[in-house]
Amino acid sequence: PSQQARSRLSVAKGYSDSNDDDSTAYSSVASSVASSVSAIDLILDKLEKRRGFKFFQAAISIWAIVAVAKNLGVGKHVYLDPADEVEKEAHAARLSNEAGYRPRVALVRPFARSDVETLLKSFELWDSARPCGNYKTEWNLEDYTVYGDRYAEDERPIVDLVISFSGKSGDIEGYDTLSTIQELFDARNGWGGCFSEFVSFEAGINPEDDIYDHQPIQTNPHWVNGPNEQFRKNYRFIKNKGYASMIMMESDVQPQVDGWLDLALSEVKRNQPFAVLGSKYSGNSWDNFREEIPTALLDHINGNAIYNTTHPLLEKMVNELEKEKNTIFNAIPFDYRMSQMWTEGSKGIPSDFPFKSMIDPATGNPVVLDSKMNTFRQWYEEYGSEQPIKQAHFIENFGATNFLPQQVEGVPLVHGKGLYIPNDPNLHKITLVITDWQMDRANQLLEVLDNNDHPFTEVVVMRTWKGWAELIKQNSENTGYMSKIYSILFGDDGDNSGELHGLSTKVRIVDRVAPEYMDLCEAPVETEYFMITNSYHRVAPDISHLMFTSGDVSSGIPSKPVIPYTPSEMDLCQEHVGCLETVKLGREIY
Repeated sequence: PSQQARSRLSVAKGYSDSNDDDSTAYSSVASSVASSVSAIDLILDKLEKRRGFKFFQAAISIWAIVAVAKNLGVGKHVYLDPADEVEKEAHAARLSNEAGYRPRVALVRPFARSDVETLLKSFELWDSARPCGNYKTEWNLEDYTVYGDRYAEDERPIVDLVISFSGKSGDIEGYDTLSTIQELFDARNGWGGCFSEFVSFEAGINPEDDIYDHQPIQTNPHWVNGPNEQFRKNYRFIKNKGYASMIMMESDVQPQVDGWLDLALSEVKRNQPFAVLGSKYSGNSWDNFREEIPTALLDHINGNAIYNTTHPLLEKMVNELEKEKNTIFNAIPFDYRMSQMWTEGSKGIPSDFPFKSMIDPATGNPVVLDSKMNTFRQWYEEYGSEQPIKQAHFIENFGATNFLPQQVEGVPLVHGKGLYIPNDPNLHKITLVITDWQMDRANQLLEVLDNNDHPFTEVVVMRTWKGWAELIKQNSENTGYMSKIYSILFGDDGDNSGELHGLSTKVRIVDRVAPEYMDLCEAPVETEYFMITNSYHRVAPDISHLMFTSGDVSSGIPSKPVIPYTPSEMDLCQEHVGCLETVKLGREIY
């Protein structure tokens, strides 16, 4: 324990060494902290060497250490804390726009126990895509003007790296993660001097309350309690420390270009005044039902954004989140809830509860949200002219969607599930297998095939034996169109199988010899991979970029296709008997 305490106190010592221009004003406080830390170290040494001292003596000693530490602000940026009278004036000056003022910005990386591996791995990308660019050369982007003017070196905001752990200080895994990241920080010299300080923060959420579980999303009102509580506590910590802005960067945000932090800071400068600066959803998962999605969700800025802690609208929004934390409103992710507030006030659209199956614990009935339109309307009337919720260029949000390099080329930061490579026609030969029962349905799919950009080397149509030929023959005398299709498919001789002529893609017509559900096994596929569908589907206009893993040729790891799936625990499966039966059979087999 004493070794752990020393490690924490060594961090506190580092906090007292300020590179800020106004650090002189705090030299006496910093010296007091340093000397007090030395005294505490001495006490710890004596406690270690002594044997058999009484319990109450140990308790009094620990109490004294904690009291002194709290009184002197150990573990805090003492030069940022506006608690004493000397600091208040300097703190106010930093929040003004006076010449020479360099605002302090916190780049916050939140994590929970489940995020440890992803967070640590994400820092590996910082070596290839460095946070700060070289001011003596141009950024390696063809056009960076959309981000705004670069800061001069003596005007650039002072940025601290803040690692926020959702749990408590006694959590060994959380502590080890914080220590590992600090070692990285020190080894990389704050990633090339880009960051001024390393700051650790523990949100102190109880394990039973630190929940982020998508599986019961439709029924459990606490499914997102962990991230919601951590955001509220992060905001209060950052604001109380006097930071002007908070850049939220979760573990699944991936940097892609050098100078990504500089570009983000330039957008902060360009877009003032603002309350929230970030990105809307950029993926394609909503394309087929976008018109059904609530306006507040379409317009919502993802939580990985820049928050202006000096803007009164943001303060009002966080105050409202804090008031709602013990209500059914807390079942809504904080970023979506903030969008609902602004949409309700600016457009007069009532907030809709997104989870229709959830029961309100307070009433035992389906959830109906209380209207707060009058309050939110007042916010809009006061701040709407500023357009305080703004979109940025420095980040693209793909949420839980995978993405390809060409979709995010040149984007500084990308929030998304995973980056994959497109299929290479020279490496990945793919056959499309179509299960068909009625000739006209398969024809609708095939006749547009040549007009689409697709990756298929060959198409195999599995049909009911002689079904097509008989159907066409019955109608060919009365319908010229059917006769034409008949001749295209089978030629003039009326053969019931073989290749389909007239299309650039090779198409084979195969009379199945087994039930149609066996097409998965019986289709005569000659390529390494195949996709299977049925004639009730269509080929999308552009599906040329199927996703594959990158693989590793040197290690003999092949590139493999990425296959989408629906988790069996989700309502989309649980509510359908057929899906449950499929899962049951699958588990019996595997």
